[in-house]
Formats: sequence, structure tokens, C-alpha cells
Amino acid sequence: MPQTVIVKRTLLAAPDLADPGRKIYQIMYQAGELPPHFIYLSEKDYTKEREAAMIKADMAKSMSATPEMLTL
Repeated sequence: MPQTVIVKRTLLAAPDLADPGRKIYQIMYQAGELPPHFIYLSEKDYTKEREAAMIKADMAKSMSATPEMLTL
């Protein structure tokens, strides 16, 4: 079942020695009541399809993590 997520993109300067003009997207997404998560993607590699695939993979990774209970 498709899930709707809120996405906000910010283009950031991220120079390095090989590419002084390098820029990356900081992509913040939020699904439902979950807290916001961030992924990063190079401006050169950015496509909507790649962004969606990375968000989907990140969501699957965070949902598969097992919670740990602490007693304080």
C-alpha cells in the first residue's frame, strides 16, 4: 500500500578537493506520526526516482530495527 510522505529538499554546498563546486541535497522526509529522517544525495545523482527509492529503503531500515527497553 502506498504511503504518503512529506519531503523537503535543501541544496547544500559540500566542496571537496576533487570537486570544489560539489553540492548535495539534504532531503528531510516525514511519514505519518514518525519523527523526521534525513537522507543525502549528490546534486549530480539526483532524480525523483532515486530519491523515492532511497526514502523507501531508509524507511524499511528504520522499521526493521528492534526497539530496546531500558529500566532507569
